[in-house]
Amino acid sequence: MSTLLLISGIVALVAAFLAILRPYVPGAVLAYAGLWLLKWSGFIHPSAGLLASWGVIVVVVLVIDFLLPSSISRATNGMGYMGVGGLVGLFVGMTGFSLAWAVAGAAAGVLLGAFAYTRMPGGKALGFPSSRFFQYLCAKGLPAVVTLGLIGIALLLVVMEQYPGFALDQL
Repeated sequence: MSTLLLISGIVALVAAFLAILRPYVPGAVLAYAGLWLLKWSGFIHPSAGLLASWGVIVVVVLVIDFLLPSSISRATNGMGYMGVGGLVGLFVGMTGFSLAWAVAGAAAGVLLGAFAYTRMPGGKALGFPSSRFFQYLCAKGLPAVVTLGLIGIALLLVVMEQYPGFALDQL
């Protein structure tokens, strides 16, 4: 049973990243479910406080997504740039072996990815720096950062628990 939960958790985390690129399903929910599945498999052991606080953050992201017009919440403009930038930022931030560095790296990567998108022909309409750019960044970037933060938590916990000699710090 634990192997099935482990595989399901990994699939949910991969699907969460793909949901950043095509936001038809909230990626934060998939990532949060993946974190719980990995916990239930016994592979990682996040604290109850960590799970509760990120659960509240996921609910906030869902409420914001629900309140957005569907044309914005389902838009995919620049999501490839933000998703890949956020993933690169997450991995760079994970070198600090702390949750704060991982989330900060993901946020910086999403911001740089959005900035790179505005330099492409398809993203010129967002016009950095403008209120339209920052509104779009908040609407699309926040869910991406939360999703990547949850993926980063799972990855950091795997490294810290499965390879304790490699980890420098604990969450």
